[in-house]
Amino acid sequence: MYPLNPFPSRLTSRKARPNKSQKWFTQVFLIGLTLVFTGIVNLQCSDTNEDSLDALVTKVPNPKTLRNSWVEDSAGVLTDTSVIDQMINAEESASGLEIAVVTLPTIGSYVPKDFAVALFNYWKIGKKEKDNGILVLHIIDQRRVEIEIGYGLEGDLPDAIVKRIIDTYTIPAFKADNFQKGHADTVAALINKINHPEIPVEALLTNATANFDLTDVGSEPTDSDENVAAKRTNVYDYQGKAYVDLSPEEKQILDQTIELYNTTPNFFLNDEESRLLNEKFAESERIEKEESFQFKTTFILGYLGIFLFLNLFQRIIVWLTPSPTAKYHIVHKTDFILYYGLAISPLVITITLLSVYLGEALFPVSIFLIIASIVVYFFFFGDHRMQKLKARLQTIRNIPRTCKHCGSTMTKLSEEADNKHLSAGQISEEIVNSVDYDVWVCQSCKNHSIFKFRNISPEYIYKGTSFPKIKVCPECKFETFVCKSSRVLSEATYSSSGKVEVRRNCAHCKHHVTEYETIPKKQKSSSGSGGGLGLM
Repeated sequence: MYPLNPFPSRLTSRKARPNKSQKWFTQVFLIGLTLVFTGIVNLQCSDTNEDSLDALVTKVPNPKTLRNSWVEDSAGVLTDTSVIDQMINAEESASGLEIAVVTLPTIGSYVPKDFAVALFNYWKIGKKEKDNGILVLHIIDQRRVEIEIGYGLEGDLPDAIVKRIIDTYTIPAFKADNFQKGHADTVAALINKINHPEIPVEALLTNATANFDLTDVGSEPTDSDENVAAKRTNVYDYQGKAYVDLSPEEKQILDQTIELYNTTPNFFLNDEESRLLNEKFAESERIEKEESFQFKTTFILGYLGIFLFLNLFQRIIVWLTPSPTAKYHIVHKTDFILYYGLAISPLVITITLLSVYLGEALFPVSIFLIIASIVVYFFFFGDHRMQKLKARLQTIRNIPRTCKHCGSTMTKLSEEADNKHLSAGQISEEIVNSVDYDVWVCQSCKNHSIFKFRNISPEYIYKGTSFPKIKVCPECKFETFVCKSSRVLSEATYSSSGKVEVRRNCAHCKHHVTEYETIPKKQKSSSGSGGGLGLM
């Protein structure tokens, strides 16, 4: 919306940024899933009745044009938008900061992160020369809040800080069904953190309200401040102890003192209490790092243990299974995940160990390691897995079979000799390499058995889709319907599906037809830029 462009325009559109504060576990998990399931094709259906993302964004009511407000409460969850407007207007007048708060009941099946980026770009929030806009987007049915930060504010509000603000002020109020307080506190915390970066996130607001003026923080104490401090009669003497040496009772007294008097950083605390507060923060960080290291060590050992166990378990099951055909299908269905689960284990271990030392810098390093690993693997070992799998499956197919009629050992015929037992359609399937048949003959009773094995690495017309180059012919029912040519009529985007034209001829019955396949819409990551979290 914003047809009159109340937000000053930019020369370039804002694009989504990778969330640098993604937890190491999420990165490793997603890396594992991406590589393990690469090549597994998913048929995605596009909803032709759902508006495109861009079209849906334009339908969001324009609060600035409609009523000169920064708040659009389409979900009807706020009780007093004027409180939020007053804070934003005051800050916009003082520094030029622009904050838009939007609540929507639903955005359909779209990812809140994508919607936030699209709305941020469409409204062009922030001054052109400063890029200092913020969008707070709340999606009710998905129980998600996304905070999109302009590039000009990344130094003041990095992703880790925004996430802590959401954890500290947004989610607790939302869980208590107090959306008014949650949004008001969130806006106040964002403004105060920009103006006073030295203040810890947990101390941004007074008594968890959104209307405390922090403009005097860091200035010399006034007479009124001294009078407030002089009224304290419950000062406890910690006798110069370090925080780690305090007794449980003394730690409880310190916590109660901080809760009562540390409404702004160290403003109502004496020197000893301030020292102990800083030591408490340091001790908490040390414990968190220690627990994180222990968890990561357990994760690595657990990851290796699970895949080693599953590989061993698969071999035991295959060994105990009497039927060669059943052995074949067990290996065929499970080898991919088990093989790549172990193949990427060095990458998983490396990224996990680096997360101990790199912190937020892990994201670009992990992306480089992933790309480098993929290049190295496919350059040196690209065919290794498929050759190994084919050899193992061929060994299983050659296991001697017993005749069901007389119990004698059967003989496997050669590829040339078995054709006399196959139909013309089956021979055509072997010629186009969609299916391979094994024929076993009993020399005693002359009984024969035919076993069908599909190609273990079928090709596809369009990468990332489920359009096989060879499929079952609708006329003769043999898997001989071959793609002779294809061309993309329209590329898929993040907001709309594409289309590909496929010309097929049957290698057996010569049936031919032109088909049109739908290319699913591209999918984006749901990670929040600046902090997007589930609310419950």
